[in-house]
Amino acid sequence: MNKIFYCLFALVLFSCGSETEETDVNSTLKKETDNSAFENTGSDLSNKSKEAMDSYTVEDTLSIKLTPFVAENPEIGATGVKLLRDRLNSGITKVGFGGDGSNPRFIIGPSITLLSKNITSTAPTKYANTYEINFMVVDVVTETIFTSYQTEFKGVGDSPEKAFLSGIRNIKFDNKEFVDFLVSAEEKIFSFFESNCSSILEEANSEAQMRNYDEAFAILKSIPSEAQECFMNVQEKKLEFFQLSLNKNCNEILAKMKAEFGKFNDPSASGFNTEAMSYYSMIDKQSECYNEAQDIYNNYVKNLDPKAMKDWNMEMKKWDFEMKKYDDQIAMAKEDQSFRRDSSMYAMDKEVKVAKIEADAESAGNKKLLKKYEYDESPWLAKVFGKIVDKVKE
Repeated sequence: MNKIFYCLFALVLFSCGSETEETDVNSTLKKETDNSAFENTGSDLSNKSKEAMDSYTVEDTLSIKLTPFVAENPEIGATGVKLLRDRLNSGITKVGFGGDGSNPRFIIGPSITLLSKNITSTAPTKYANTYEINFMVVDVVTETIFTSYQTEFKGVGDSPEKAFLSGIRNIKFDNKEFVDFLVSAEEKIFSFFESNCSSILEEANSEAQMRNYDEAFAILKSIPSEAQECFMNVQEKKLEFFQLSLNKNCNEILAKMKAEFGKFNDPSASGFNTEAMSYYSMIDKQSECYNEAQDIYNNYVKNLDPKAMKDWNMEMKKWDFEMKKYDDQIAMAKEDQSFRRDSSMYAMDKEVKVAKIEADAESAGNKKLLKKYEYDESPWLAKVFGKIVDKVKE
């Protein structure tokens, strides 16, 4: 019996020892495989760079809007361009504002350098590359670089493109260094606005002279309140360009007014249509569609039920007061508290609509400016954010 027990005990010891030995061998083999592709590259991240990858929480958000830009590059393919742009945009929006609808004058983009490349002896063959990526915030109009942020990453894949894709996924944008980079860029842009206010206003006036009122408004709307002197100096012009934009686009507003009236086939039963009146108030008397809007308004009021008129009499008086008081002005200056009405329902309704139209005008203007700047055709941008620099060949 004892003999059987000792045999079983010896068998268990042998099995455990073999398993432990196999685990150690596999772990060592995996470690060698992971590291061998990057041996002697001289491009390992320093301890400081590794610490920079720790997540970083930001309490305040940035106010400057940046447009991510990644140049077309056959070495990383369309997928690589899109992935890098999306990840960059995501990183910006964690602490600020990004997107194609933002101010296209100030862009953030990468310059990429290939530091080392290795081909593994595994089957299938793997490409193991080390890259340096340098993000820069620039002004495309004056061709100015405000600041930059540099880091390295490694990638392994079945092709150089897939190696890049695997590596770019590991870049973190929530570390202190990247946030400090954005903050520094914003501060320099604030200073830029103050120092170049007259030229920015000149650019906006130039667009307005060509009846590009959305673009003119977007240029001045991009000036942050933190650039206090410039911000205050352009308020009157900004209001003027937005009004001209409304006048030019009055038919669109009139269509929305008609659509709201169309929801009530029987005006005598519907009461005062606040939705339609909000759009009516945005149509300037100097615009080409004002007379038509006035005819629709007069006809609607004439057909209102007397009881409905009585119920809304106070609202109508307030309405008439507002129409006379702000005859030739628009609601963009609503930051002035004197423009707010006592009637919370009307005030909130109109405020939302004006804010929406203002945002649409800014977005439309920025998109037109984006096309005008023609990033992909700019020799300067091609030089700054061009093809991957292969330092291995140099």
